[in-house]
Amino acid sequence: MSPWTKPRASLRGSTMNARRVIIWMTVAVFFVLTVLAVLFFHGLPPWPVLLCFAVSHSVFCLLVASVKPYRGPYNEPLADPEPGDWPDA
Repeated sequence: MSPWTKPRASLRGSTMNARRVIIWMTVAVFFVLTVLAVLFFHGLPPWPVLLCFAVSHSVFCLLVASVKPYRGPYNEPLADPEPGDWPDA
């Protein structure tokens, strides 16, 4: 097991760290949009475009911050399912 992973305490799914998602998505989107703006516009886009981005990214951050992670139940998948093991077989 790598030092960055934590063993599961139970058979429930892993949870999402909303703060980490917001921070890394902000960094990634800022980087990609800056590169695209420099390549296509040879500089930053006009302020209405930046304002629209700021509003849409703020809504994204609010949605991610308010989402509660799905915590269960978690079932281990079958290693090699047989047709007789299927629910409607």
